Amino acid sequence: MRVVIVGGGIAAVYLANNLKKQDSSLDVSIISDEKNPPYDRIHLCRLVDESEDIGGISLPLDPTVKLELNQRINKIDPDAKRVFSDDSMFSYDKLIIATGSIPVTLFNIDNIKNAAVFRSAKDCEIIKAGVSGREVVMVGSGPIGLELLETLNEMPSVDRITLLSRGNHLYNKELSSDSIKIIEECYTRDGKIRISYEDEIVDKTIEENEITVIKTKKFEIKDPFLVFGIGIRPNIANFKESLECNKGILTNLYMQTMDEDIYAVGECAEVKDIHFIAGHVKECTLQADCAISHLLGKEPKEFKLEATTDMLKVGEFDLIDVNSPKFSCGYEKVQIASKEDNRIDEYFLNDDKLTRFIGINSNVDVGYIEELINNGDEVDINYLYQNRLIGERGRLICSCEHIYHQDLVDIVTSSGIGSFSELAPFSQAGRVCGRCKMMVSNIIKESQHLIDPNMPRKTPEDIQREKEVAEARKRIEKFNTLHPRNNLTTDNLEAAMASLDIGKHEVNSWVSMVTADMQLHPSFEEVVEEGVKTLNKVPIIWLELADCSGNSEAFIKSTNPAIEDLIFDYISLDYHELLMSASGDQSETVLEDIIKNQKGEYVLIVEGAVPLAMDGKFLRIGPKGETGLELLKKCAKDAALVMAVGSCAFDGGVVAAAPNPTGAVGVADALGRDDVINISGCPTNPINIVGTLLSYIMFEELPALDQFNRPLWAYEGRVHDNCERRGHYELGEFVKEWGDVGAKKGWCLFEMGCKGPYANVNCPTMKFNGGTSWPVQAGHGCMGCTEKGFFDKFANERKYVEEEK
Repeated sequence: MRVVIVGGGIAAVYLANNLKKQDSSLDVSIISDEKNPPYDRIHLCRLVDESEDIGGISLPLDPTVKLELNQRINKIDPDAKRVFSDDSMFSYDKLIIATGSIPVTLFNIDNIKNAAVFRSAKDCEIIKAGVSGREVVMVGSGPIGLELLETLNEMPSVDRITLLSRGNHLYNKELSSDSIKIIEECYTRDGKIRISYEDEIVDKTIEENEITVIKTKKFEIKDPFLVFGIGIRPNIANFKESLECNKGILTNLYMQTMDEDIYAVGECAEVKDIHFIAGHVKECTLQADCAISHLLGKEPKEFKLEATTDMLKVGEFDLIDVNSPKFSCGYEKVQIASKEDNRIDEYFLNDDKLTRFIGINSNVDVGYIEELINNGDEVDINYLYQNRLIGERGRLICSCEHIYHQDLVDIVTSSGIGSFSELAPFSQAGRVCGRCKMMVSNIIKESQHLIDPNMPRKTPEDIQREKEVAEARKRIEKFNTLHPRNNLTTDNLEAAMASLDIGKHEVNSWVSMVTADMQLHPSFEEVVEEGVKTLNKVPIIWLELADCSGNSEAFIKSTNPAIEDLIFDYISLDYHELLMSASGDQSETVLEDIIKNQKGEYVLIVEGAVPLAMDGKFLRIGPKGETGLELLKKCAKDAALVMAVGSCAFDGGVVAAAPNPTGAVGVADALGRDDVINISGCPTNPINIVGTLLSYIMFEELPALDQFNRPLWAYEGRVHDNCERRGHYELGEFVKEWGDVGAKKGWCLFEMGCKGPYANVNCPTMKFNGGTSWPVQAGHGCMGCTEKGFFDKFANERKYVEEEK
């Protein structure tokens, strides 16, 4: 598929790079009207003062993306799927318009030598060449004007600067007078800049394409250099004939225009349903993500407005502005100021909810502020006051990636990186919108002395893994309180292992096995061991419904107990009809107590099918004669996690075999829920239950699941692929009769009805009975007991013939 992107800015490059990242087979082209490859407009000031050349602010672009420069697209032919410049034609399958915006001026300055806007590298050349020896008149006191103002102030070639503000504010009219005063003092301290409020150009004299005199309401300025920084508008003039436009090119929430093969993204697009035009890099990248997801057909996501964060670092002040899309002028303001620190935090509230935050030299946790705005939570004024002090992570450096000062220092000291270019594999800080690139570079330089010269260099994967291990440890710690009904401690477990001559090396080996089976890195082994010793702190209800107790029996072998047997003795099985010591009313009291007093804390493990026929009357349990369905629903309602253990709990198993007179189904079907975790098998391997519980404890989230809600780490691998008899299958060596030569030599059992090619589970690698053996090793073919409908489909010794689809 050929994707053509029209535009040469941040949005265009972001689109191109991410399209190639998600589908490298795409033919992606960028068509730009610039003479230079894409660059970061946020750093244009560095071209004006010559601290960088155009290469220094260039944007990294995937080398397989085709780049066409000096091509202004002026026509679209949607029927033929072509776009045209003055001298070229480009065909497309999908077209994305990302032409951004153009600056606004008060009058036409196209042919005027001493006037410019501030939007492109070409503008920077004009400004750099024209300001020498002249008084610069800057029109506009917003973020664009203020950034350029500081740059010009530092340039010796500029004699004097006058900033004209039509209002009586700087940066934004919502800013308090105290904040404006801090900003103003930073600019006017050395006398080179004067700020004229409530002022504007009222007249001008132009001779031979030069402005000789500018008259404002308050001043007359001769031989000026004029710079407009008063705003922008969507760059859509060449697309109005082909596409539906208002202020911008109209799109749906997937950034798709009236033509299904044309998208518009960024400042040139107007989302029709919400009348929205992007004004920040974050909004542009969010729109790009929506367009990419829709274009590629990969879980399309709609564009949603979120809080945006602007940062402005000028001279002696830092400004942070977090703005909600719901912000309006009908607000109340809470202001927290420190004269000593020259710090002001301004909170804008509407109905007790935060809709904007502007901070001057602020220490607030901006991530928390964004979360507060996006969630629409009510504000705790006391917390806002406590939040005024700088946190452990320091000040926010990159608002796009939510990277704080200390985060960067930690990356530098743990990885040994020495430059901004080396940071890329570890973090995208400074690379999304690019505004903070210099701050990031400076922090990397300043942190070099903290690097241990003898430290082995770490990869991003190493650092990420260390974070995950540390996070898992924290989560385990929260469970380490004594369980009200289980007084077993880690000492009890270790004493039991010692009494059975289970040495530390055996424990380590078992932990290594579980860690590997969960597809975790070996560095997680210590955490897995800690997690195992915490299993007795998690209250567990184990229900037995319509089944043979096979899964429970797998845990209570009477001779040579393996480590997992001890683990299951150690686990807090608060309620289990087969294994618990309590009985009768006492056992029911335990169950009711857990359900009532530990809502959202206990884990529910269900073994067995759930009969639904005759209103569930085929299965009654307990002194009250509850049906299995009633008991299940009661226990599942407030469980933190529901696990269906065994094939009967998975889909009804043997109990649901044809003709299924009891109407038996699996746990998920009975509950009508899609969050039940299935550990299928007849019986299932105890390790798979332990591993799933450990995932819950260590990561406080479920492991990756397959289409049947089974943990991928246990059910991703096909039995056939990992079978020790696979080599005989490839050589065509099959057992033909029980007891024949092939059977004695351990040949493949496929011809005897082995269903290994159709079953997914880790039996060949984990095995049963402490890793001793498994059915195929013992001489019987796999029955596919982990799969849907296995009893009717696979539970025989006949070669399976796949049904035609």
